[in-house]
Amino acid sequence: MDKRIGILFSMLNQGEYQTAGMMAEKLHVSTKTVRNLLKEGNAILKKHGASIVSKYGAGYGIEISDTEAYEQFKRLQEAHVESSYMPETSQERVQYLLEYLFESGGWIKLDQLSESLYVSKRTLTCDLKEVERFLKKFNLHLTRKPNYGIRVEGKEFNQRLCLAAFVGQRLSGSSARIEIISAGVSDILQQFDFPVSNMAFQNLIIHIYIAIQRIRSGNQIPMPEEPHQTVRAYQEYQVAGRIGTFLQEEFSAAIPDSEIVYIAIHLAGKKLMIEDTLSENMIITQEISDLVTDMLQLVYDAFRFDFRNDLELRMSLSQHIVPLSVRVRYDMVLKNPMLREVKEKFCLSYTMASQAATVINKKYQTIISEDEVGYMAFAFALALERKKTQIAQKNVLLVCASGRGSAQLLLYKYKNTFGPYLNRIEVCDVGNLYKVDFSDIDYVFTTVPISIPVPVPIQEVELFLQDEDIINVKKALTAGVKNAVTSYYERDLFIPHLSCKTKEEVLKVMCEFLITHKNLPAEFYDSVMERESLAKTVFGNMVAMPHPYKSLGERTCCCVAILDEPVMWSGEPVQVIFLVSVGSERQTDAELQEFYQMSAAFMLGLKHVQELIKKRDYDWFIHTMTSLREDGA
Repeated sequence: MDKRIGILFSMLNQGEYQTAGMMAEKLHVSTKTVRNLLKEGNAILKKHGASIVSKYGAGYGIEISDTEAYEQFKRLQEAHVESSYMPETSQERVQYLLEYLFESGGWIKLDQLSESLYVSKRTLTCDLKEVERFLKKFNLHLTRKPNYGIRVEGKEFNQRLCLAAFVGQRLSGSSARIEIISAGVSDILQQFDFPVSNMAFQNLIIHIYIAIQRIRSGNQIPMPEEPHQTVRAYQEYQVAGRIGTFLQEEFSAAIPDSEIVYIAIHLAGKKLMIEDTLSENMIITQEISDLVTDMLQLVYDAFRFDFRNDLELRMSLSQHIVPLSVRVRYDMVLKNPMLREVKEKFCLSYTMASQAATVINKKYQTIISEDEVGYMAFAFALALERKKTQIAQKNVLLVCASGRGSAQLLLYKYKNTFGPYLNRIEVCDVGNLYKVDFSDIDYVFTTVPISIPVPVPIQEVELFLQDEDIINVKKALTAGVKNAVTSYYERDLFIPHLSCKTKEEVLKVMCEFLITHKNLPAEFYDSVMERESLAKTVFGNMVAMPHPYKSLGERTCCCVAILDEPVMWSGEPVQVIFLVSVGSERQTDAELQEFYQMSAAFMLGLKHVQELIKKRDYDWFIHTMTSLREDGA
């Protein structure tokens, strides 16, 4: 159904009338188009106990003949109407086309699309190319058939993942169906004492919402027998079964067992690991332990940071990989709303996590997303912070709604900054605050509002410390550290113009350049290419930051090249490349962290990158980098 018809339905109420001119103004179309839409809408309503009538001098209204049938129709259309919109930009049209293609489920003629969007065939073709690029990420494709049109084809599992990726951007908390699902699922999770982070909960609700829509349209998840047998033994299946019963009662939709298993798999991939408490079903196997061992060995080989005996980091990574392995196995997406902040403020930790993730990529024959790498980066950031943590005196409860990883990171940030005053910091989700025994708690630090009474002082804090005093302290503490700008970014390693056509050509030229200028071994290029094949090195803002799979040179250095024209790099345009070689010669932790953090601040500043492409000047680059260092970047 044309979304504009849904908008018209929302304008018309029994006993009230709207003129064609009023409706045309709201829809930004002609009165002739409105009359055509009303004609189509009337044909639809007649099947659901109502019809559109006209009244001379008043306009158009709705006449209801079967109240029950009409009310049911209104409920079914509610979610559709709430998200209705008229696309104007190319981005909006791509979103519209994706929704339209999935909603229809059948063949759609291009003439119909062109007419409904009021765009030319040429414009529509360009928009459909973007649609196809998006679908390709989920192993879906747009099939074309003469005299029939186009339609989306691919596995149901992939179609739902795709729907979640773009529908989630449009759904709001005001949707009645979303609110019903959220409230019911939240109650069930509390009944089973089954904790998930806020972001994972929102993601779960979107998947359940989509599942209901797909089931209603006759599309079910085909689930092999193996997951059925495995999942039934876990608590997640019991929780999913209760959710399925709730959905059947609330929406009168039959939820088959395959869908229950599907929900259970999502729950297994989203469960929150509570500090000092592992679910009986979340067992760290020898296989997971071996994976973590390989990850920490690889980080040591590449960065010369030795975390191999860091028990807390091993446990943190192991606990994260248990649900991650479920998400990887079933292609589930877990978005990280703090990805940019992680890249900028914990660049070294992020790069370490990206390196460690190549072990998982090899194991599961996949490439995990930047969002997942960002979550693992928290664990490495904590490990780096622990190296500087001091003994304290006060006991603090940290309340954070973003999940265990970010809460723990904030824990160590504050313990590091206010070390002389702190003894123990405990982590608590805001939903479980009422269970806490405050008898030995001195203060509460919270990143979210607290509504229940708390018998100790509460300090509201930011997730990422920005206080000017802390920056000044950092400057004072790092005053003795050599200037990472001139130490790592040498004039001889700055290439202002490089003409290459492909990513492979760029890396070949830059690696040979570094091999020659820094006397690196010939295997440096092969190591860089191996690392490139295992994980993305695109940093965003037309920048890539490749590096070898393991440390090969003696001194750490970075070669910067600016391409004459962008090249495609893992599906994204790149024009500035930072090729890093971490040396075996031991620099201090502070030096390497400063180098990565400063580099990230530059790379994530779009204006910095654009200006570098424009100026192509080493002195300007060093001056800008130095300014970032002095500003506490």
